[in-house]
Amino acid sequence: MKKLLVLFLCLSAFLVSCSKDEWDNRNPYLPEIAVNVPINTTLGLYNKLQYAGNAVYISGYGINGFFVINTGTGFRAFEATCANHEISSCSRLTLDGVEAKCSCTDGLVYNLFLGLPTTDAQYPLKEYRVTQNGSMLTVYN
Repeated sequence: MKKLLVLFLCLSAFLVSCSKDEWDNRNPYLPEIAVNVPINTTLGLYNKLQYAGNAVYISGYGINGFFVINTGTGFRAFEATCANHEISSCSRLTLDGVEAKCSCTDGLVYNLFLGLPTTDAQYPLKEYRVTQNGSMLTVYN
């Protein structure tokens, strides 16, 4: 009976620890909002994404829209809301080349290649997934 109990506990611990997807980008300041956006990079608005080192801002999705960058080795997308502030009028990020800038008093700046702040801050940018199929990108979470 003890062996059965030990086997059951080990099996349940194993099943609980396994997960299908390790993606976890929770942030206490940013709520989870569903995003699923197709982007055609041949369209003029998104044409810059065909070239490495270029980023675009896409509004109307997520909290304050999102940024997509062509890193040269793939595409990354990040929420356009500062990850280190409560949502407010100043927490919307602005695109400046390959950086996203916060207009709150601490003036945080994030590198869009990595999604990391360039100054001392607790949280990186909230990242969305990106898949590519030819000239079509899909940004989703």
